[in-house]
Amino acid sequence: MERAARLGTGVIRIAAALAALVAAGLLVALSIDAGRWEHVGTHRPPTLVGHVAERVLGTTDDVALRRAIAAFLTAERTPYGFDNGATQSRVRVLAEGTLADVAAAAGPKQASQAQDLLGVLAWGGVRSPVGTVDPADRAVQAFTEAARLDPANEAAAFNLEVALRALQSTGVRRGPSPSNGPRGTGHSGAGAGVPGRGY
Repeated sequence: MERAARLGTGVIRIAAALAALVAAGLLVALSIDAGRWEHVGTHRPPTLVGHVAERVLGTTDDVALRRAIAAFLTAERTPYGFDNGATQSRVRVLAEGTLADVAAAAGPKQASQAQDLLGVLAWGGVRSPVGTVDPADRAVQAFTEAARLDPANEAAAFNLEVALRALQSTGVRRGPSPSNGPRGTGHSGAGAGVPGRGY
């Protein structure tokens, strides 16, 4: 009886040691994954324990926003071109879709930045067909939503103020322009600088 008890105690100790070893291994793997996420860009890094570190660190929205910012910058840098703006239009639509996805699904801070950049793209758009929302109106709506989602988003508040003043001073909507940005330069407005500080 005593021998069986000792044997049972030994088995328990071995099992506990193995469990501790497995737990330590998982913690090491999680630590490695967390380090990879710390320097992540626009794509998920290879991981050792799946998406555990991603969930623990809450980096999903950040990666989506970085991808959207990259699409925005590509759209801003794409010229009107010799194809009557076909390439520029295609790139802008892709950027708008990527930003809209972030604005709809991400946390308030990331969604606010996405809305602000959507406003910048809309402000630089050409006149919309009859029956659709004017780009200037879409820009104001996006800036307003960005400011509502994150009151600390100074770029959104600044862009909203600039847009409202511009529309109030002209009294009319802008005409078509192949250029981007509130003044047709592609670089006006706080949101057209380096978006998503810290990313």
